[in-house]
Amino acid sequence: MTEEDKLIYIHNLYKKKLNCGKSLLELTTYDNIAMWWVADTPFHDLVSKAIDNEVPPDRSNQHKLIASIYNHHELFMKFYRNIGIYIVMMYDIFIMLLVRLMIKISGKSKQDKKNTKPKILFIAQDRQWRVIKDCRTNCLKKSDAFFDSLIIKLNNRYNLIGIYPIDLYPIRGLKIFRDKLKNWNIPHKPLNLYWSMSAWRKERKAFKHFKKSWHYLIRDKVFKEMCIYDEKDLYKEIKDELDLYFSVLFPHLIKYIQIARTMIRVERPNLILLLNEHWWWERTLVIAAKLENIPTLAIQHGIVHPLHKSYRYTKDEIAPDGGVESPYCPIPDKTAVYGPYYKEILTMVSAYPLNSVVVTGQPRYDILYHADKIYSKEEFLRKYNISPNHKIILWATQCHGLSDSENIKNFKAVFETMQNIKNTTLIIKQHPVEGKRYTKMIKRHMDNYKINTLLTPQKLDTYKLLYVCDLMITRHSTTAMEAVILNKPVIILNLSGEPDPVEYVKESVAIGVYKEGELKPAIERLLKDDSELVRNRKKYIRKYLYKIDGNATERVAKVVAEMILEDTR
Repeated sequence: MTEEDKLIYIHNLYKKKLNCGKSLLELTTYDNIAMWWVADTPFHDLVSKAIDNEVPPDRSNQHKLIASIYNHHELFMKFYRNIGIYIVMMYDIFIMLLVRLMIKISGKSKQDKKNTKPKILFIAQDRQWRVIKDCRTNCLKKSDAFFDSLIIKLNNRYNLIGIYPIDLYPIRGLKIFRDKLKNWNIPHKPLNLYWSMSAWRKERKAFKHFKKSWHYLIRDKVFKEMCIYDEKDLYKEIKDELDLYFSVLFPHLIKYIQIARTMIRVERPNLILLLNEHWWWERTLVIAAKLENIPTLAIQHGIVHPLHKSYRYTKDEIAPDGGVESPYCPIPDKTAVYGPYYKEILTMVSAYPLNSVVVTGQPRYDILYHADKIYSKEEFLRKYNISPNHKIILWATQCHGLSDSENIKNFKAVFETMQNIKNTTLIIKQHPVEGKRYTKMIKRHMDNYKINTLLTPQKLDTYKLLYVCDLMITRHSTTAMEAVILNKPVIILNLSGEPDPVEYVKESVAIGVYKEGELKPAIERLLKDDSELVRNRKKYIRKYLYKIDGNATERVAKVVAEMILEDTR
């Protein structure tokens, strides 16, 4: 079954009318907002894996709490329907009070009432908080890795506030918030700060509403029939997933919409900057902003391809005027993309309005324009005791997005190949969201081979690793794009049997390896001569990245200024 087939099947799952007279999408509507769109991406991932028989029975690649819920689904749901909503209320009160206390102790609770500069709220994800290099001073500092260049550019002209909820990872979230209070000159306000009893009452009311909707769905014969695909019964997987959405996720995010609206009314921002705008709470923030008439600007944060469910919408799924009322999917007012190729996908393949997408380049790639002044290969080799005579092979893993069977094939192919190529060192850079499970898998398989290997900390600067490497390997990560920017040869390792989702090989800036035995000759060939890839890089950059000139931040800042000016007229 192709990815296109999966998209069509899943599209029909939520669009087809059921016996009750409503579609699955319509059953998720609350206060005239189709909550389906906060969950369509994870639902697509679940059904896609179920079709391929790749749904892990223990969900061990997810957050431990989520894995536990899936492993004891019936028990958890019985517990949650009885008292879960009240436990959530107590948790929210505790976190809200703790956040207030931390702000008070830090001495940063007072606001400068004389500050009349326009205000911008921006999503400051926990996983983006790390030590990075300041391209102006070449010194290390702690900041938001995604938005740092924009923060530097906008900070003098605007009043910037980072926002992010403390939710699934409370201990990590509180630690990072404390660190930001101590080490960041930008105010950061967790969304929890704006929680109120009215938000909880909204959640409780939504909980009762979706409980009724769930009873309609679970008894619907048409729905059960729709869950059979090509004689494969997917009913249990789909039912359990939707049960969590209707009973837990939708009421939870109804609450977040209310909290976000309160935050907007209190802070009165002129603009909200987004990344990862298609995920759960980020999408609720888009909804809240639309309801409060606050403009939103999303910055493309990763690869977008024609089959990318998070951006693939039909004309009847996006309102021509950008509205968020059911059945429409909420999208930002503007989306700043890397290059003209991505604008074409969003406006021609998907249904984004033409004037809602602007080509700017990626601000965080401005640092790569200055890479020679920032990074030192010699210093890196000394620090990690790597021989200067060795060729550095960087492998950017994506274990969390692959099946265990494909991961095991990759481990065998890479480690066996590296064992048979002399004078090389393999550096393994895991994806930031890969859990400990995958680290253990890598180490377990790596121990079977005698190779020079450096398994880096997940927060180590990826750009530094790309700068020092002589060749990089990945599946379809944005790191391949970054390697192209830095003139590095790239190998796309795809042992899945499926087509490449991203066009690196088709655009001739990478070599594709689709069988285990092809990896060794591909590495040896590119280490010797990568001229076949060199001549295509400039054309690729124009199409996919617009320009690497150090000025993408300036172009996004111009869009910000125009949106704020237009909104204040």
